[in-house]
Amino acid sequence: MKIFSLFVAVLLLVLQGTLGFMRAPSNDVQCKQAGGTCSTDHCPLPKMRSFGHCTQGVPCCRTVMRNSSSASRQRSG
Repeated sequence: MKIFSLFVAVLLLVLQGTLGFMRAPSNDVQCKQAGGTCSTDHCPLPKMRSFGHCTQGVPCCRTVMRNSSSASRQRSG
């Protein structure tokens, strides 16, 4: 039972550290650090998607990369 308690404690510490990486950017610095760009109006489709905001109403856009194997399956099927 002591091992289980230790496992849960370590798991919570690991999850607490990773939660910061899962949050969407909320300013232009966080957007650029996450590999995005601030768009003035909207993200150009179909290659870019919004995944946060740089400032209020300004989306942070990131390029969407499609898996080549899934794309080839869609074309052949």
